[in-house]
Amino acid sequence: MVGYGEDSSPKSIKGRGKHPNGFTLLELMVVGAILGILVGIAVPIYISYLKRARQVEAPVALNEVKRLETMYFAFSGGYGTLNEIGYHSSDLRYYTVTLERIPPSNGDPPGYKATATGNIDSDSDEDVWTIVPDGTLEHVQVD
Repeated sequence: MVGYGEDSSPKSIKGRGKHPNGFTLLELMVVGAILGILVGIAVPIYISYLKRARQVEAPVALNEVKRLETMYFAFSGGYGTLNEIGYHSSDLRYYTVTLERIPPSNGDPPGYKATATGNIDSDSDEDVWTIVPDGTLEHVQVD
């Protein structure tokens, strides 16, 4: 019979038998298309995961500032600078912490506002978090 080998299995048009020598261009194109679709789905999910993981650094750092400020206030009756409270930001990788002391005014007690600012995905936008003495943590600007 034409087109069939000894074992009666059909051969491809190019005459590949039981042991093909490689892949056809069509097979390679299909695999490439499937990989392209998977990468197109996976990369944005991975980038989003990285951003969320990096954002954990800011609330942790700001809660540490709040804890140190609370201890400093208990001993001195006022709020201190980052150096005075003993805060060291050398462990931070993505954020920079700043502290603004707020003097008493109009009968309000003194306060502070700690801010963590960072660029977690290398674009021009910054991620900004703040915390105040009552423990209110706010995500002010999302990167």
